[in-house]
Amino acid sequence: MIGALVFLVFVASLSDVWAQPPGHAQWELTFADEFDGESVDWEVWESQAGPRRLEGRWPENNVIQSGVLHQVTRREVPPRGGKDWSTAHIWTREFAQQYGYFECRMRYGLALNNAFWLVRPSNRFERPHFEIDVNEGHTPSQIAMTYHRYLYHDEADWRELVSLGGTWEAPVDLSEDFHTYGAEWDAERIIWYFDGEPLRVLTGHGAHAPADVRLSTVIHTTTLERQDIPLAEVEGSAMSTDWVRVYRKVRDLREREDLPEPVRFELPRIAETQPQVDAGGALRAVLSEDFDAPGALAEGWDVGEGEPRIIATDERTVLQLEPDDYVFRIFDEPIAGRLRVEFDCLTGGRGENLLLVTLGEFDPTDTEARRLSYYTGDIGPYIHWKGHYLRYYTEQQKWTRIGLWPGGEWARVRVLLDISRGVFDVYRIEGGEAAFVGSGPFRHGQEAAHGIGLRHRGSGSPVLIDDLTVEQFEE
Repeated sequence: MIGALVFLVFVASLSDVWAQPPGHAQWELTFADEFDGESVDWEVWESQAGPRRLEGRWPENNVIQSGVLHQVTRREVPPRGGKDWSTAHIWTREFAQQYGYFECRMRYGLALNNAFWLVRPSNRFERPHFEIDVNEGHTPSQIAMTYHRYLYHDEADWRELVSLGGTWEAPVDLSEDFHTYGAEWDAERIIWYFDGEPLRVLTGHGAHAPADVRLSTVIHTTTLERQDIPLAEVEGSAMSTDWVRVYRKVRDLREREDLPEPVRFELPRIAETQPQVDAGGALRAVLSEDFDAPGALAEGWDVGEGEPRIIATDERTVLQLEPDDYVFRIFDEPIAGRLRVEFDCLTGGRGENLLLVTLGEFDPTDTEARRLSYYTGDIGPYIHWKGHYLRYYTEQQKWTRIGLWPGGEWARVRVLLDISRGVFDVYRIEGGEAAFVGSGPFRHGQEAAHGIGLRHRGSGSPVLIDDLTVEQFEE
C-alpha cells in the first residue's frame, strides 16, 4: 500500500490526476472555485477580520496569483488589532451542503496549521453543531483528520466539544508540491482521502445538516517548538490552494472493498458506579493546611512545576494553580489503609482542570522526578476535574467519566481512599451533607501513600484550593 501510494503521489505532482471524485459512485459538481480571478470573489467567500490567539486574521492576507489562492502569514509592524502576526481564514458565504464529496488541491505552508474544513456553524444556534476537518495538516508531512461535535446539556445550560481524530504521515514533504485532500460524507460514514487514496473511515458521526466550506491558517506553535523553527521564519509562509470542488452523489456504482477498518464515534457517557470505601471509623489527623499566608507556599509544600502561589482574593486566601502548576506535600511517614482527603476548590467550566493524586516513592531532590511524580511511579488514584465532569485514568481504561461536577463556584470535596484495595470514592459536600459523585480504581497499585499532589492539568483560568485536610481512618 505504501509503495503504491508513493508512486501515485509522484504522478499527482506532475498532473492533476486526482481532480475527480471517487470512482465507486456517480457525482454531480455543486460548487467549485478555481481561483482564476485577480482576487478572491467576495460574493462567494466571507473572511475573518480580527485578532485570534497568537495572530490576527485579515481579508487582504488572501492573495490570488496565477490561479492559486495564497493565504499569507505576515508580521504586522506596527501591531494590528493588538497582534504582531496575521494569517487568513475564508468560508463560503451562502453555499452549504449536507453530504457529498469535498476536495481541495493544496500545498502546505511552513509551520502553519493548514486547514481545509467543513462547519455547521454554532452562531446560528441550529443543531447539530459539528465540524469535519478534512485536513489540519502540519509541515513537513502530517495529515490530521478530525471530527468535532458539540453535545448540548440544556438542563445545565452548557455544551461540550467531543472530538475524535487521527493523523497520518505522508511519505513526502507536503510543502514542496500540491496534493489533493478530500472527505466523502454521507449519512453512515465519513471517509478521508489523500491523493485519491482512502486513509480513514468514521461511522456513527451524527452529522446530518448542511455545512459550509472553509480554508484557513494558524501559526502552529507546536511545530515551531518541536522543529526548533524561529518564529521569524514563518513570515511570508502561505498555504496555497489551487482549487476547491464539491460534489453531490447521484448514485452508487459498486460496493467499496478498499476502505480501512472504520472507527466509530461514540458520545461520552458517565459510568455508573457505587461507593467502594468504608467511611466509618475514627480519624487521625495527618495534615491540615488553610493557605492563609499570601506569597510563598506554606512550609512542607514543594513545587513540582510552574509557579504556584498563595493569593488573597476578596473572599479568602487560597492556593492558586495556573495551567501546568504542580504542588505536592510529602507525609511525615507513608500511609496505608484508608484515608479521607477534603478541600474547597473552585474550577471553571471549560479548560480549568484540577488533578488529584496520592504520590508513590520518589526522590524529591531529583528535579525531573519532582516534575513527573504526579504520574510516574507508585501513584494511587488519578482523579481529574475536567470542565463539568469528574473522571479518572488508568492504563487499561484510559479516561472514564464518573460524574457531573458543575464548575464556576466553590465546592467542598471529600475523597475517600482505600489504599490496600486500590479504590476511591468522591463526594461533594453541600449544606454539611455528603453527596456521592462517583468512584473508581487507582491508576497504579499503591502499597502506601507517600504524599499528595495537586496539579492544574488544563489550559484555562486558575484553579483555587483552600482548607485542605488529610486524615487516616484508624483500623
